[in-house]
Amino acid sequence: MPALSRKPPRGCSLFLLLAVSPVLHAAETLTLARAEDIAVAQAPGLSHHRTNVTAASERAVYEGRLPDPQLMIGAVNVPTDTFSLRQDDMTMQMIGIRQSIPPGDTLQLREHRAQKEVSREAARLEVERRTLIKRVRELWLDLYLQEQSVHTMETMRGLQARALAAMEGRYRAAQEPQQAVLRHRQMLARLEERLLMMQAQSASLRAQLGRWLGEASNDPVPRELPTLPALATNFDVTRHPMWLAAQAGLDMAQADVEIARQEYKPGWMFDLSYGIRESTPGGVQRSNMVTALVTVDLPIFREKRQDRRLAEKQSMETAARFETDDMRWELDSMYRAARAEHEALVARVRVFEEQLVPNARREAQVTAAGFVRDANELREAQMKALDAELDLMRLRVELAKSHAQLLYLTGESNS
Repeated sequence: MPALSRKPPRGCSLFLLLAVSPVLHAAETLTLARAEDIAVAQAPGLSHHRTNVTAASERAVYEGRLPDPQLMIGAVNVPTDTFSLRQDDMTMQMIGIRQSIPPGDTLQLREHRAQKEVSREAARLEVERRTLIKRVRELWLDLYLQEQSVHTMETMRGLQARALAAMEGRYRAAQEPQQAVLRHRQMLARLEERLLMMQAQSASLRAQLGRWLGEASNDPVPRELPTLPALATNFDVTRHPMWLAAQAGLDMAQADVEIARQEYKPGWMFDLSYGIRESTPGGVQRSNMVTALVTVDLPIFREKRQDRRLAEKQSMETAARFETDDMRWELDSMYRAARAEHEALVARVRVFEEQLVPNARREAQVTAAGFVRDANELREAQMKALDAELDLMRLRVELAKSHAQLLYLTGESNS
């Protein structure tokens, strides 16, 4: 059997070749906005908190309702000598219903407490969402810095390799000492080591992002630094979800105190039953019976029960109040520290943008214009300019991470 030819048949169009060939899909760019959307949609932690909100919402529906009534069925006053239902007049078959009523305003307070629990779980969900977005932003920005640093380091390595080649040429021509060649080799090895370290850090950051992004964490990142949402002009601690969760916990503790107070009041239980009596052995019809009972709790042993329970709930309320106050101070301190760091980074970035980087670029331009003795000085000037731009990139990323921290505290207009 003749071998099949690998060449396309004569007259086969390019369109047909493209149609039958495998389609290679280019990887989608992993922008910061796309990373945030994927993380919010897929994060198990957010799903966990959403489920808690749903559960708390369901609890708020039934907490304020009366307990289900109880059905009572049985036989009453059955003689133990014959177990006959017709022997004695007091023997009857009974069917009834029993309803208990908690003391005081317990039901309304339980419903109020359940509603506050919904608020707490919703606040915790928002805390988780903000924390997730902040973490993804920080990892993405670190990945962006490493990827861009790798590009810059590869450029610097190329310059250093050319410098080493020129130095080795002059050394062979007996124009440079051996120490200069060894020094340039050492500098190139240092650049190689830094490049390997950056590549390893980049891989590690992608692996960390893979926790929330899955396979999308392997997509290439863009070359431009994204613009984050604008910052709020002020910070209201009472609008942060961490404080809202603590405040909802305090409201729940206060409701527990009021529920404990209601236990000083009696609870009630109502019984209504209908008794059916059999005819006498002689055939005389006995009348049926209706029984109505009211049972009232007697909270008379208060010292060992109600007092202790109330003291417990009051202590828990005090602890919740301290937690809320501590949360207020913690958030305010976090904001002031983040704001100071952000303003300092803004000033440092301005110095780099207006002075250090332009001066390094001008030095490289002047060197390139011919005001140097050899090409080695030109490469050194170019590497200084690249190093200054790399430092500026690091500062811009740190500024963006500081911006993300402030957004975590103040919230965003679209959140």
